[in-house]
Amino acid sequence: MDAKILLLLVAVFALAGCATTPPPLKVSPDLLNFLSDGKATRTEAIITLGQPSGRFESEKILTYRLGFEPRNSGYYVVERETTANGWPTWTAAKFSLVLVFDDAGILQKHSLVKVNK
Repeated sequence: MDAKILLLLVAVFALAGCATTPPPLKVSPDLLNFLSDGKATRTEAIITLGQPSGRFESEKILTYRLGFEPRNSGYYVVERETTANGWPTWTAAKFSLVLVFDDAGILQKHSLVKVNK
């Protein structure tokens, strides 16, 4: 019985190491400065902004929910929220950032769309 418990504990710790945690909240007026059409990459976007709130067209399109802090004119990534029935909410987000990449993962165009006042 002790071997089974030990094996279970090892498995739990191994799986816990696989869990991802969101990047720390970065409020910065420079957060989006890396976005340059034809130059920025999908990898840079994910490293800088974390996991997107939406992925479309085999990850050619990534979307992020962004908040805005007026005191320092800084943007920050808002975690995806859902209601009890599973529908996403936009209560904390002020903008939707849409990034469109080519097959090589190079940013082709980006757009910051206001979603809340």
